[in-house]
Amino acid sequence: MPYFIKQNSLLTKPAVIALALIIMSTPYLQAQTDTTQNVALEQIDVLGQYSGIAPEKLHVVHILSRENIASLPVQNINELLDYLPGVDIRQRGANGVQADISIRGGSFDQVLILLNGVNITDPQTGHLNLDIPVDLHAIDRIELLQGTAMNIFGLSAFSGAVNIITGESEKRAVDASLSGGNYGLFMPSLSGGYSTKHWKWTGSMSHSESSGFRENTDSRTSNIFLQSSYRHANIGSFDMQIGGQTKAFGANAFYALKYPNQFEETQTLLGSLQWKKKITNLMLSASGFFRIHKDRFELFRAMQNVPSWYTFHNYHLTHTTGGNIKGDYLWRWGQTAVGVELRNEHIFSNVLGDPVNTPKQVKGEDAIFYTHAKNRLNINYFVQQTVYISRLTASVGLSGNYNSMFKNNFCYGASIGYAFTQAMRAWTNLNRSLRLPTFVDLYYQSATQESNPDIRPEEALTAELGWRWKGRGIHTSLSGYYRTGRNLIDWIKTSADEPKWRSMNHTRVDAVGFELVVGYSYGCWLKNIEAGYSYTRLDKAADVLLSKYALDYLKHKFVLSLGHGIYGGFGGSWQLSFQSREGNYSNVADEVVAYTPFCLLDGRLYWQNARVNIFVEGANLLNTNYYDYGGIIQPPRWLKAGIAVKLNLENAKK
Repeated sequence: MPYFIKQNSLLTKPAVIALALIIMSTPYLQAQTDTTQNVALEQIDVLGQYSGIAPEKLHVVHILSRENIASLPVQNINELLDYLPGVDIRQRGANGVQADISIRGGSFDQVLILLNGVNITDPQTGHLNLDIPVDLHAIDRIELLQGTAMNIFGLSAFSGAVNIITGESEKRAVDASLSGGNYGLFMPSLSGGYSTKHWKWTGSMSHSESSGFRENTDSRTSNIFLQSSYRHANIGSFDMQIGGQTKAFGANAFYALKYPNQFEETQTLLGSLQWKKKITNLMLSASGFFRIHKDRFELFRAMQNVPSWYTFHNYHLTHTTGGNIKGDYLWRWGQTAVGVELRNEHIFSNVLGDPVNTPKQVKGEDAIFYTHAKNRLNINYFVQQTVYISRLTASVGLSGNYNSMFKNNFCYGASIGYAFTQAMRAWTNLNRSLRLPTFVDLYYQSATQESNPDIRPEEALTAELGWRWKGRGIHTSLSGYYRTGRNLIDWIKTSADEPKWRSMNHTRVDAVGFELVVGYSYGCWLKNIEAGYSYTRLDKAADVLLSKYALDYLKHKFVLSLGHGIYGGFGGSWQLSFQSREGNYSNVADEVVAYTPFCLLDGRLYWQNARVNIFVEGANLLNTNYYDYGGIIQPPRWLKAGIAVKLNLENAKK
């Protein structure tokens, strides 16, 4: 009998009940007409001021809007991100259980994850970066930055960044949905928002569970999330967010093919408070944040059929806390931006970190102790100057990081862009980026892995050239890049016969590639159609090595998306994707096998009006056998159906 959430959860029952009451404490519901449209996947420029993802118009930010998200045949954030150009989502488990995200051939540790502009990247390992306590229905948009930008605090945006935006809508409404499907899939969710003259509240709750599509792939995930905003002309704006997630799942061969009975349970609690105030030409902002993450990994689930050498599970508890302040001033010489952030990362573990003199008991576990710990302090800072001369925009910046383990490191960037017309522009930039090793890179030891505590930060120099045109319902963009990477961190073997993966710095790995996106939006029967293709090639000095992560990469990715009407409120959306991955992997028999290209087709048919959306959808309709990670088979055809209901709150006076 599977077991899931224990009494030592970070989200205690009183906390869950309190948050639920806040979300549900809304006035009586009254139906009201609303119009929903499917909008083509598009790109926007971020001009002259800070967003969570990029500071200025020298970068193209790819956008998935709320309308895009509602029309796609996806049920979780992991599946959704796979539709973004140049993004590689490598799933181990279905239904958002566990996935790694990489951009432009980078590793899963090289992508910065932001939630409403707050860095929630996990210091333990990038495997946990997508433990995000937000329901898909609560997301207003997703911003993707390929490459890096000077205003992104920290050094995690090595190859790109993703910002998930919620709580933007001013509507007073409640959305409820219920869906299910094959393999015992059951997913209820509830989200809502309410606003007054100065205040706005939004919240969401969701649950997902499945018996799994094969042995030991059962899962259960619960999310709860609350946001509150206050706006006042004299004192500025305040934005608060707090959320929690519990997740437990059978991890069949997730991290070692020889052990099919793995299991993992994670709990996440995060929150932040942000302040912004504009004073004439000066924009000031400050924030404080925290993230607590607890992870229990079992190589042998519930100690079943355990060998004599396996004596305990792995337990980890990370605390990330910090704050930052930013200033953005517009004057005769352009725009000047400065900022500094203090970020403290701490881990308790029975395998990661340095041995401690006094072990700390794992809460809720008998005779289990955290025997190791590690703390590191980061101070990140940047200064950036942008100049506007007619149609020309130029920027130069410098950022630095002091880390208590790795001392001082520096990055820099320079960009220049030109607007030929209102619809067409081109840009080029050069950026040096850096990433610090995670706690797993430095300390993880197991029956299949051996870490290296002397690993150094990895670094890269990236040059990019891009062009974009948008008009008459058509949008198109083309960007190319060349990245020279040094001391890249990976887990490697010199041969398939070697018993353990070892963490190391590669001497040099260079990446070259491009992304092309072409789309058309008409708004009638053909609501939108978009084709995106990305190409990546890595040149490496370590051809003889077997790579666990960094040296196998998505070389070709093609995605064709189509949204259309049928009749009345009936419509459909379809996504065809092709992926071809470079690299090899060792199968369960220790044979070296090359990745095989595959093609996937997903689709959704729906009927909707102003208040109701009824849908049926299918993932992997071609029933393709495929692998994101070598040896971990992905789900076959999976059929799902559901209903979503929108109710607007009564029109009370603000």
